[in-house]
Amino acid sequence: MNREDMLTFLKNEAKGIAVMFGPNCETLVHDMTRPGHPILVIYNGSVTGREVGSTADIFGDIGDYDETVYQNKDYTNQLVLSRDGRTLKSTTFNVVGEDYHFALGINMDITNMVRANQLLSEMTATSGDLQQTLMQDARSQLEELLRECISAVGKEPAAMKKTDRMRVIRMLYKRRAFTYQKSVAIVAEQLCVSRYTVYKYMHELEEAEAAGSVVQD
Repeated sequence: MNREDMLTFLKNEAKGIAVMFGPNCETLVHDMTRPGHPILVIYNGSVTGREVGSTADIFGDIGDYDETVYQNKDYTNQLVLSRDGRTLKSTTFNVVGEDYHFALGINMDITNMVRANQLLSEMTATSGDLQQTLMQDARSQLEELLRECISAVGKEPAAMKKTDRMRVIRMLYKRRAFTYQKSVAIVAEQLCVSRYTVYKYMHELEEAEAAGSVVQD
């Protein structure tokens, strides 16, 4: 394909992409054989404020860089921050023939999308999982209640005898502490006994209550 046919093809490509993706999508064709890489055709140039003949680049002031690298490599879906603070996605394809070197550029302004994504992230952010939070709160309440009952007995769990532990279980039982999730495991851990022992004490209390012989705490 000769130079003019290729340029016509790229112009049509650029126009089609710009129409398809709308006014936030700038497409252009550079002549890479001329100093400054002037723009030969541009659609939706308001994205970067450029027009045909412009030699301004998309980057802004980024300091020195090797133009030969940029001219000989395609860059796809790259982030660009514009001079006026907008966020762009940029793609450049080099098209080289015997008597031409063009670059097809596609620049999408995604500033509003980025802001919308940030807004969605803020709106969908949570402080925690409600079920886990409720379970943690319930455990904290149970542990506080357990500390009160142990304090009422006046002995540390390691020094308690069965009668002391039974008193603690009885107080917890009366305060409906065993309605909390995993309450038996927590109580067993704190009283230094097995869960089986806690269940056994609870069963004994239920039998005593049924017989009308439970001592009130």
